[in-house]
Amino acid sequence: MITETIYTQSDLHSGECEWCGEKSNELIYTEDGQEVCVDCIEEMKFYEGTMKGI
Repeated sequence: MITETIYTQSDLHSGECEWCGEKSNELIYTEDGQEVCVDCIEEMKFYEGTMKGI
């Protein structure tokens, strides 16, 4: 299954990722208000998709 996520410029902002600590221009707010970089979000989605049912 292939999924595509599109982040618009208005979704993104600059700062420090609360998960990995890296400075990034591609941060988004999670549902619980954390500032997380797109790389961490995509990594989490991949992990959840591949480890489902294990």
